Amino acid sequence: DVSKHQGEIDWEKVAADGVEFAFIRVGNRGYGSGAIVEDPQFAANIVGAISNGIKVGVYFFSQAITVEEAQEEAKFVLDKIAPYKISCPVVLDVEKVSDSEARMNKITAQERTANTIAFLEAIEAAGYKSMLYHNMEMGTLMLDLPQLEKYEKWFAYYNKEIYYPYEFCVWQYTDKGKVSGINGAVDMNISFHLWDD
Repeated sequence: DVSKHQGEIDWEKVAADGVEFAFIRVGNRGYGSGAIVEDPQFAANIVGAISNGIKVGVYFFSQAITVEEAQEEAKFVLDKIAPYKISCPVVLDVEKVSDSEARMNKITAQERTANTIAFLEAIEAAGYKSMLYHNMEMGTLMLDLPQLEKYEKWFAYYNKEIYYPYEFCVWQYTDKGKVSGINGAVDMNISFHLWDD
């Protein structure tokens, strides 16, 4: 999975290195300002990946504090991906931001769960597959995962032994991966199934 943090990517080399799918960041909501911003590498990354035969999904880094904001984030993503063939899910990235002033840190687990459902339902209603990205802390302490059982999950966990009571279909197993065509470290993922086109 990639964002502006990987800079310019040589997708021909990425494909030649055996990568079958990529999740590309569409954008994010500022954790202080609350403004929605497109990832400056989004267009280059999605065109580069698709044109080199790599299946793509996308993700949005949320800082929604209301259902209305979550729906606004979903609309932003749907507008941006409309021109492209999206084979893999459209993902809501829900993470705790370490800054104590981060806007989403102040809401309850129930509010965060309601916002997550609002985003995922809007994505599904538009005909895309939806997915939730989260880690152990978010899954166990900051979301009510039993309410989210029906949605596919992408789980970030960097240890070898996994003790986790919920199903997930994509595992982000490291943030220190190396891929030809990408400068520096990159997150690496295993999918337990590849989505149909």
